[in-house]
Amino acid sequence: MKQLTFVLALLLCISMPISLTAAKVEVEGKAWLDSQRDPAEMNVNGEWHSEEWGALHLTQSPGSREVSGNGDGYKIVGLVSGKRLFLLFAQGHTVEYCATLSPNGENSLAGTYSDRKSRLHSGLCQESSRPMNMKKQ
Repeated sequence: MKQLTFVLALLLCISMPISLTAAKVEVEGKAWLDSQRDPAEMNVNGEWHSEEWGALHLTQSPGSREVSGNGDGYKIVGLVSGKRLFLLFAQGHTVEYCATLSPNGENSLAGTYSDRKSRLHSGLCQESSRPMNMKKQ
């Protein structure tokens, strides 16, 4: 009986939707964005191009810190803090990538992006990152 109970418990854990443990835009993503507190010193509204992501459409209302948009099949949620842009690339409500960029010349941003952490680990995104560049179109 104990073996059967153990096997059933193991099957339940394995079959539990892993997405339940993935970082959510509304929870971990919001906490990461909320930790960036400086007033916006730039506006990123418009069409951008990134070699890593292709065409990106970002919307930022004048005077606002909040940024939304889409690109490469992802919903983009973010904000501007000072002269830094913080972005989350999400599918549904799950964070897939995080990016941080700063001005790099006129109409250009440079920084890094990283994958989300494994769905089996807590936290938002991995510490290892790759370069990301965006040019305003």
